[in-house]
Amino acid sequence: MRTSTEQSVPFLEWNGAGGFERFSAAGRFAVPDPLRFRSRWRSVVVDGVQAGEWTTSPISGAQPPRRDGASVFLVAVLEGTIRYWSGGRTVEGRNRSMHVLSSAEPVRFAVPEPSRLLRVTVPSAFLPQGVRAATSRTVGEVPATRVTAGLTSLVEEVLDPSGGGAASPAARAVRALAVATLEDSVPETTEQDLRGQILEHIERHLDDPDLSPQTIATAFGISLRWVHAVFNLDGASVARHIRERRLDVVAAQLQRDRRFPRIGALAEQSGFGARDQLTRAFKARYGMTIAEYAERASAGRAPAPRGDSVEERPA
Repeated sequence: MRTSTEQSVPFLEWNGAGGFERFSAAGRFAVPDPLRFRSRWRSVVVDGVQAGEWTTSPISGAQPPRRDGASVFLVAVLEGTIRYWSGGRTVEGRNRSMHVLSSAEPVRFAVPEPSRLLRVTVPSAFLPQGVRAATSRTVGEVPATRVTAGLTSLVEEVLDPSGGGAASPAARAVRALAVATLEDSVPETTEQDLRGQILEHIERHLDDPDLSPQTIATAFGISLRWVHAVFNLDGASVARHIRERRLDVVAAQLQRDRRFPRIGALAEQSGFGARDQLTRAFKARYGMTIAEYAERASAGRAPAPRGDSVEERPA
């Protein structure tokens, strides 16, 4: 490994079997011929965003999830090919294509021929909430636009060893253009789509007593704060929505079943942790006990929840 101190853009270089041994110490990699292995990396950090260029002979490997904080990778293929697998998909990147990958997700990759790649690493904290949620998992190839082309050209200029570097005029625009590229890569309907997916997830897991905003965040690979931000577009609380949907399930069962069911069984079937939780929540929503509601439902006069515009509705 060699580090240059003569150029404004430092670089690392690995050659031959010994170089591959040092290179592979940082992860799991494989090459067809270690003796012919050649790899070079040069990079600069600009306003917290790392811009780097990787030139390599054929290699394959795996990127484990980062534990030092989530980031998003923008990878541009300047020469050659990169192939990667994530989430059951295979994506092949060729000349001048750009790809979005998440550091929070494991990704397997292969570079089947000598290639030159640019990589811009953007910490998730720099991204708007909608973009952060949409890129919390590997996205894949993004459409080529003037913004992606501009970012590629700008990074090449910053990494030019003769006049580039973190102090070059071009470096000041890297972060803004990288964030703009990620914003353009995310469909405008992301927030609504994500909210719809969360609603579907809730419906499928209403009977799970562990269902909560935190388990939803874990299931979707996003932050708890973002669950609330996406879900509360109309002022609703995700926890309140879960509770009310569970109570709707209980009320529907009381209307269907003319025999009064055991409250403990109702609590278990509807996802409440205990019968006391169910009875308190039910009375708060309907203004009466479960037994009173069941009696009225059997007479065809099932009350609407408190706050609804209609006092009673047909069973």
